[in-house]
Amino acid sequence: MGAYINMKFDTKKSLYVGLAALSLVAATGFATTNASAKTYATVASNSTLTSDPTTRNVITNGTNALYTKAGTLRGARVIAGKGTLSQYGSSNSSQQYFRAYRVATTNRGSVYYKVVSFNGSLRGWIYGGKTTSSFGGGISSTNTMTQASMPSVTKGYTLANAAKNSLWVNPKWSQYKAQPADMSGYKSGDTFTVTGAATKTREGWLYYQVTDDNNSAVTGWVFAGGLNAPTSKPSTPTTPSTPTTTPTKDNSIQIVYLNASGQQVGQTYNWIIQNSDLKSGAKLANGAKLGDILNNSSELTDVANKNIPTGYTLSKSQPNNPVANVTVGSNYTVYVDQVAHNYTSQLSYYDSDSNQPISSSALVEGIYPVFNDTDKAVFTSATQGTIPATVFDNDIFKGGNLASLTGNPVLINGRYQTPSWKFDATKTKQENANAPSMEILLSSSIKQIRLLNSY
Repeated sequence: MGAYINMKFDTKKSLYVGLAALSLVAATGFATTNASAKTYATVASNSTLTSDPTTRNVITNGTNALYTKAGTLRGARVIAGKGTLSQYGSSNSSQQYFRAYRVATTNRGSVYYKVVSFNGSLRGWIYGGKTTSSFGGGISSTNTMTQASMPSVTKGYTLANAAKNSLWVNPKWSQYKAQPADMSGYKSGDTFTVTGAATKTREGWLYYQVTDDNNSAVTGWVFAGGLNAPTSKPSTPTTPSTPTTTPTKDNSIQIVYLNASGQQVGQTYNWIIQNSDLKSGAKLANGAKLGDILNNSSELTDVANKNIPTGYTLSKSQPNNPVANVTVGSNYTVYVDQVAHNYTSQLSYYDSDSNQPISSSALVEGIYPVFNDTDKAVFTSATQGTIPATVFDNDIFKGGNLASLTGNPVLINGRYQTPSWKFDATKTKQENANAPSMEILLSSSIKQIRLLNSY
């Protein structure tokens, strides 16, 4: 979840909050400093990286911050701190990879790379070590995709829903500004041949590289779940037989869907195996292993995935039961997770004195508070609705990320003084009383976070 916030501070006094008197004494909460001479580095070179962009995907490790320019140059300002970059580096989302696109060296021999996050929210310079031959310092190279095994059947696939799961030149979010493939030559019902397979390194989602059998110009990567697999391998045409429609212990497998607690969800699905699915000479009988009798034993997996109960999705944790060993007449267990429809509130910070939004540029690191999963849960709901006032009694406002904010030092009468804001529970509750719901992913609109300004 992202907290969307707009920030700036004002020192005007208001009738409903108190403003501490300005003082240069340490007890006021100000950091008072005297200017001192300091030697800064200078830029020795600065150039655009021209190597294959896919070799310039990197992850951050949290050992160095992200700056507006090389961190040792005069005027360099922090864009994202080490904590934020540590979270990006350990994220399970491909959107939080970075792409390096410029390199600079200083007169002190330090190397800095200009990087941008795949989601576009962070862009700046980060220390990259002492050599331009490899990434170091606060970043390291990464592979956003991992090669996977090809399916046993590679021909005859169709798109389940071209509008929902279309083709991409590279899997979505696997590269910076990944682009959809040209689908202008695609026609509904076209079949595809699988030519490659890979999983997203962070999410583990399987993607297939496919080519349209009727138009080779239509090619790209598609989420494996967005394909309809062929029911069997192509074979020599035979006299059509009447499909069997009644499940028995000699011709079917019961697919049972369980949640993480082992409780069944939805209805048991009876998969009836047809004679057309069998290998030449194979006999369909109770106890026969699928690997011994079917042209494509993985067909059971495809059937199970296509019939998952509404409101659930396939779990990453599955029993170690190879489909080739599953026998006719037995139960086949599939674990599923309930789809979480979370709606998250958008946040804005306001100064209680001035009634104006607080700008991120007014804060010490130039960024808003970074939320962990516990923080995000405070503003997340499974349903849409008005946010209750009790939300603002949470510990996050008492000693957590939203208890207070620290601003950038301000030069007053030759001395730097640091403004700060403290959470104003009373005013925040008043401003958000009966706030209307927001669209789509939001449970309710939190209009303003009220903060007392103090010097």
